[in-house]
Amino acid sequence: MSSASSIDSRIDDDAIEESAPLLNDDVESSIAPEELQSDSDDDLADEIEEEELSSRKLMTVFISLYVGIFLAALDSTIVATLLAHIASEFNEFRSISWIATGYMISLSAFQPLYGKLSDIFGRKPLLIACNIMFGLGSMLCGLAPNMWFLVFARVIAGCGGGGLFSLTSITLSDIVPLRQRGVLQGLGNVLYGCGAAFGGVVGGLITENFGWRWTFLSQCPIIALSLMAIYINLDLPVKQTDGSKFKRIDFLGSFTLVSSLVLFLFAIAVGGNYAPWTSPAVIFTLLLSLVFLIIFLYVELRVAREPVIPLFLLKDRTVFGSSFTAWFMTMIYYAQIYYIAIYLISVQNVSPTKSGSSLIPHFVGDALGSLLVGYYMRHTGRYFVMTCIAAFSIVFGSLLLCFVGAHTSQFVIMVIMFVPGFAFGLYFTITLVALVAAVPRDYQAVSTSIQYCFKGTGSTLGVSISTAVFQNVLATKLYSRITGPDAEEIISRVKDSIDQVRFMSPEVQELVVQSYLDSVRAVMVTVTVLSVMCAGTSFLMKEHVLHGNARRK
Repeated sequence: MSSASSIDSRIDDDAIEESAPLLNDDVESSIAPEELQSDSDDDLADEIEEEELSSRKLMTVFISLYVGIFLAALDSTIVATLLAHIASEFNEFRSISWIATGYMISLSAFQPLYGKLSDIFGRKPLLIACNIMFGLGSMLCGLAPNMWFLVFARVIAGCGGGGLFSLTSITLSDIVPLRQRGVLQGLGNVLYGCGAAFGGVVGGLITENFGWRWTFLSQCPIIALSLMAIYINLDLPVKQTDGSKFKRIDFLGSFTLVSSLVLFLFAIAVGGNYAPWTSPAVIFTLLLSLVFLIIFLYVELRVAREPVIPLFLLKDRTVFGSSFTAWFMTMIYYAQIYYIAIYLISVQNVSPTKSGSSLIPHFVGDALGSLLVGYYMRHTGRYFVMTCIAAFSIVFGSLLLCFVGAHTSQFVIMVIMFVPGFAFGLYFTITLVALVAAVPRDYQAVSTSIQYCFKGTGSTLGVSISTAVFQNVLATKLYSRITGPDAEEIISRVKDSIDQVRFMSPEVQELVVQSYLDSVRAVMVTVTVLSVMCAGTSFLMKEHVLHGNARRK
């Protein structure tokens, strides 16, 4: 407490923003007065929401919303611990990243649309639609006859999964004061951590006893529970939908944004893995993505009456800093959990269940960090000290993972995984609350969507970059260590399936395992560089006042 108070004392109270005056000036100068003025129906809806959700129903609504988050967390670790086994069954280990990136591309590409669409059509209908899409995608995953059908199913699930995260966060930000918002975000991350930890262990058990397909099919009852909970408990005023509502949708901006993101993420996933970075296909895809991005920027700045992403928001340093911190953070997050799981299975030859259980401290740290910073925000109204702790933890934890070896005990790995997990918990809450505090209340839905867009693209880039590093280093090490007439066949087999290693001679097994270890270490070094960037961008966030009521008064 003494160190916290000493740092607090160096922060000039006058420097703490009461709102975002520069941002507000930009808003007022760029948008007509009639667009800033809320309809009487919307004012009434706000009053009803506040009255209802200040009662004992608040916790019921909160739990109803977070059933979907629990499910999405469950899904993420199920996939992380089963990637190697799913890819090995289809003999497509080199295609392993597509199981994750197919989901993440669709999640991040559609993420920016949810804020604006929920402003127009309401939070509840979109939450229900996202649950249905997620459920359909999960069912198709369990029935997938081949790798690419599975990827297609993951794309469908990603379209819904993105809404589960962003719309839950947007809804809570609408109705909960900023100081209390941090506490609820902390409690939400506890539920997320439970789902993530539970998913790895149960996913491994189900796979070992019934097969990996049932890990997806078993999610369907939880999806049905989420739908029922939202439908019954989330009693928000229904927005009247008519033809004028559709005219408010920025279709051209949405199309160009989604096209740009999909093309960019596709090129990142293919480059260095399926084709060289200098190949015409990769270069053309990147250039086409740039063309769509330029068109999108022009549409948002010059054409759209209600832009899907108000770009002027990024002129604020807190919005910019929180968005890029979230971007780097999710790159690190997914690279670590996916490749530590692969390390445990390929290098230490543990079962999927043990691999999943070794990730539990990571999610426990995530939950504790978020809960701690939530209570700290509630009692102090500040978050700068916690930003410093998060920055140190994410760099230190990532650096420790660079030194894992073939014989590092699983207990040591579990202790190490707690450290970056704790940093993620701090950052998840800090970046969201700082972002919401930095923008006018009318823009908190679209600004939240902006951050979740950065998170979505960050997760895809994290898996894609780490996969490219892993595959390139693995190929280099295998070709340098394995020689002889059967070398090409052996290398091809072990690159496509980890399970093939057990059929090799002990001498070859040792060479292959060492190659896998070197590849994982290369990924962890890359992640450490990203963690330094994450820490740097987090200090761009200003410390804004966290108001004690939902109307920020």
